[in-house]
Amino acid sequence: MKVSVLLENATPSSRFIARHGLSLLLESAEGMRILFDMGPDASFLRNATTLGVDIAGVDAAVISHGHADHGGGLEAFLKATQGSAHPVPIYVRQGAFTPHVSGTRQRHHEISLDATLVKDERVIEVGAQHELVPGITLFSDVSRRYPEPASNARLFERSGDTFVSDAFTHEQSLLVTEGERHVLVSGCSHAGILNIIERAEELAGGALDAVVAGFHLMSPSAGTGEDVEAVRRLARQLAEKPARYYTFHCTGMDAFGILRDELGERIRYLATGSVMDV
Repeated sequence: MKVSVLLENATPSSRFIARHGLSLLLESAEGMRILFDMGPDASFLRNATTLGVDIAGVDAAVISHGHADHGGGLEAFLKATQGSAHPVPIYVRQGAFTPHVSGTRQRHHEISLDATLVKDERVIEVGAQHELVPGITLFSDVSRRYPEPASNARLFERSGDTFVSDAFTHEQSLLVTEGERHVLVSGCSHAGILNIIERAEELAGGALDAVVAGFHLMSPSAGTGEDVEAVRRLARQLAEKPARYYTFHCTGMDAFGILRDELGERIRYLATGSVMDV
């Protein structure tokens, strides 16, 4: 599978726009092209043009969860693909358009998707598992045997007249099977990357060959990162698996350095403009 990073927090090139967020173009061996997340605004569209990507030509789009840094570009995408001969379906998990905030219950800022856009007929809300085509499946039925990111403590969703801790039932990941190879794609892994990997392994019936994911080892609103020892423990657990890892965005560069100390060349950081066969 080929992965092109249309948007991420950083870029080594002045040709691209970098924003806090994520947008990937996934191209399967069978030729299916999936837009995975849309960043916070229309910046991913300009970067796509720079990379020579025809956004209107994708076969499907996915929003990994209901946060604006992953789906804030939805309106721009809808406008950019309006009138296409083949309307692009956009898959979101049920609950993705619930109001979400970051900070504390008393002091927070909005990170929600634009709820008015759910009315667009191209937006499709899906359940715990949804097969896009044979071999490509969205899933969100993840158990929590391993710890979730500590930064989840600063993320809330509306329930009635108040905000409660976000349970991340609106988060979904993608499992791609190409022959004997299994690739997991996750946006921020709020359910915990080890938990998501474990569920993907169950669905795949074996070990994963590649994991393309943010691990959410930093908290942008607090300006802090995951405990160093927790990151080292995660690195050792990831090293026990045979997969190669490709990460970005919410992993954070400090945590990435620790992960690389343990995993070496088995982990790579993908910035805006990166193109990689995984």
